[in-house]
Amino acid sequence: MPRKRNPVGIAAGKLILAIQDEANPGKDVQDAVSTQKVMHRARTLLQASQSSSVLNLLDGRSVVEYLDPVWVEEHPAVQPSIAAFVATLSANGSV
Repeated sequence: MPRKRNPVGIAAGKLILAIQDEANPGKDVQDAVSTQKVMHRARTLLQASQSSSVLNLLDGRSVVEYLDPVWVEEHPAVQPSIAAFVATLSANGSV
């Protein structure tokens, strides 16, 4: 039986997809390494959403700060997904 994800988990999944779309094999090696780090952090957000511990994981940081502000600035296409994740997180405050 498929597992039912909460809204924050769904938003985290969409954020992961947006990051994957930015993982361009034609980019330089340093960008690929940074993208992998950001991807790992986004997956950690997804796991935290499943145990309702996203706010504990963020520990007062913004999602952009948690992921990597420089990487996010260099990949503006992910910003709508980050905004959607933050909005969903705010709407489900205790997650």
